Amino acid sequence: MIAGNDKSPVKALNINLQENYRPIVERDIITSLKKRIREDSSFFNDGLSGRQYYREKIYLMLSGIINSDFAALNFHIDEKMLEKALSEIFGLGALEKYLSDEKITDIFIQDTEMLVIKDGNKEFLGKVFETIEDVYLLIDRIKLASGKTVDQRVPFLNTELYDGSRCSVVIPPVSDRVYITVRVFNCLDFKLENLMKLKMFDSFVFGLLKEFVLSKKNILIAGCTGSGKTTLLNTLVKLVPKNEIINLIQDLPEIKCSNHPYARMLTTRPKSRETDNEINQDRLVFETLRMKADRIILGEVRDHMAAYQLLQALNTGHNGSFSTIHADSCYDALMRLEMLAMEYRTNLSSRAVKKIVARAIDAVLFLEFESDKESGSKYRKIKEIVEVEDELDKRGDYRLIYH
Repeated sequence: MIAGNDKSPVKALNINLQENYRPIVERDIITSLKKRIREDSSFFNDGLSGRQYYREKIYLMLSGIINSDFAALNFHIDEKMLEKALSEIFGLGALEKYLSDEKITDIFIQDTEMLVIKDGNKEFLGKVFETIEDVYLLIDRIKLASGKTVDQRVPFLNTELYDGSRCSVVIPPVSDRVYITVRVFNCLDFKLENLMKLKMFDSFVFGLLKEFVLSKKNILIAGCTGSGKTTLLNTLVKLVPKNEIINLIQDLPEIKCSNHPYARMLTTRPKSRETDNEINQDRLVFETLRMKADRIILGEVRDHMAAYQLLQALNTGHNGSFSTIHADSCYDALMRLEMLAMEYRTNLSSRAVKKIVARAIDAVLFLEFESDKESGSKYRKIKEIVEVEDELDKRGDYRLIYH
């Protein structure tokens, strides 16, 4: 409190401020904040920093403005004000508070309504935007930040938001309504310890994962959509020694290695109006073989060409590499990788491809959602871990060691 007796006019002003004038002063403070950010050309230079970094940075800037320009008012920064400042600066409006909720993994917008997946359960929030114009304004902000185009001629947009979350936009005429899908990556700054606290695995598996990475095992992470494959991959990459060169191949830069000095990011590029030449996974895997990397990180094995190129790369000395794949178990992940490779080289027998897969992949991790019986919430969990031996068994199948 400001010094003074009960009859102090300064104290009376402070009470009136809290009760009546706070919104007005709050608006002035945030306006000053935005002006300072516009004048600070280095504010957004660290493009790989997570949301928590900017949250702390903005809080400190707000404190500085209050101390220098509004000191007499004894103004307090509350959570609501900080969220409002974040929303206005990054321009995502109603989306902001859902991006910052660590329990939310997915956001779905259809016209003015919103659905989120929180604790593994779907929650329909109803109408979140006042008008469809507000939704298109949100799309304009996403489009502006990405430098890409979305309109009636190119009605699709796939990009990442400032915090690393993956965003997909589809608009009429190819759809009946506006659809915005956001895969929330509010855990990009997590370490392996954070995932253990979230019950993704126990202390035994924690030690096993560290051993896999440091002993340079080639790891394949399997699971369904939203099961935590990319989140786990992100944390494992942080364990790679700083003296190793990493090549990351992704559709969108979801895997972050901002603190690693030798991380080289390569992203695919679809054919579009702005760029005539498509650059796919297969081409990037081929090019990365020339770049002398110690490890290769392939965000997701999606097509047969990339699958075969990856297997070739892992069989030519790139130990300690990682990738993810959609599958329903560890064994299914190996089978899917095998089938994709066979689509690329149809002249190879199943046994020959199995040998290539067995020698390329050292360990497979399978994740899925598990329900908490008491709370009813769902959380991501590593359900299976297998090590793959180099040689096949007598029947020509994989030799798997289950943990």
